[in-house]
Amino acid sequence: MQNLIDNDEDINSNVRKFERGTVLRHSFIPRVRVCLLPRDKIICAWIVNWVITQCVLVFAGAVTIDFCVWSPEHSTYDFDKLARIMYLYDPLACGYNLRASRSIWNLQFSNNTLGLDILPIEWMPAVVTVSTKLSAKTRKYVKLSVIVHVFWLLVAIALRIFRSTTKLNFLKILLGSMFYMSVYVIVFDLSMAIVYIAHIQQSLTKGMILRYSGWSVEMKIKHYDDFGGWLPIIACTCWLRGSFGLALNIYCCRILHLIRRRIKKSEVRTRLILHENFPIPEPKYEEPLDNKVLYYRTGEFKPQPKQIYKSIFFF
Repeated sequence: MQNLIDNDEDINSNVRKFERGTVLRHSFIPRVRVCLLPRDKIICAWIVNWVITQCVLVFAGAVTIDFCVWSPEHSTYDFDKLARIMYLYDPLACGYNLRASRSIWNLQFSNNTLGLDILPIEWMPAVVTVSTKLSAKTRKYVKLSVIVHVFWLLVAIALRIFRSTTKLNFLKILLGSMFYMSVYVIVFDLSMAIVYIAHIQQSLTKGMILRYSGWSVEMKIKHYDDFGGWLPIIACTCWLRGSFGLALNIYCCRILHLIRRRIKKSEVRTRLILHENFPIPEPKYEEPLDNKVLYYRTGEFKPQPKQIYKSIFFF
């Protein structure tokens, strides 16, 4: 009963305010702050956890490469040796001096043409050159990847901390930064995968990998003629985060895009509601068409004639 009385009093007070022209129409519209829904907050937390896990794994792998952990001296299997000398271990950066291979003196060509019109073959000793280009480039690419993942990690931590904020502009900046950084990481991984899959032409056989890297004197393997293109394929898969990680990152980008679009729709809907319900304007006095008409205001019982004041400045 008391609730009904209170409601009647509120209605009466609103009616009185409406009669006095003090009630604005948008005051009847409930003001709701545009922010993330509870379900979206949970999804953002899962996305941030996945990003942090990826960054930690990348940092751990980069530390092992930077501190020269993958030395091929104590490896036993062929693919383990080749993977280390091809990508994981840079002897120039790690201070390892490769021994220069000796010239092949036991292979000689005769320059005697026996009176025939044949140009003689100039014999030169064959020398195996030392090249660590792939491992050096891998080291540089890994450092670049660490820089990218540092920015990605900072944005993810900021989103995790401020995902419950009610400041719409700041929330949109966080979601936009997270979305575009995730897209950049995906594009970066795809470009690196394309670069590494092209290394198959330099690793058709295991012996080719060994000769190209310059470790032919330092290291011996069992099967020189076996296919060695599995190493670039594995490196390409690692840059793609096992393909599963790449697919999950693309799905996270899709989720972030939907959350941003949902916030934009809520913002537009709120603006439309306020735009369609303009506040009631204040009453304005308008000059009557007939100057001799008597008028009176509400609450006045005695009509008053209108007095016209003429300006003396123009007469």
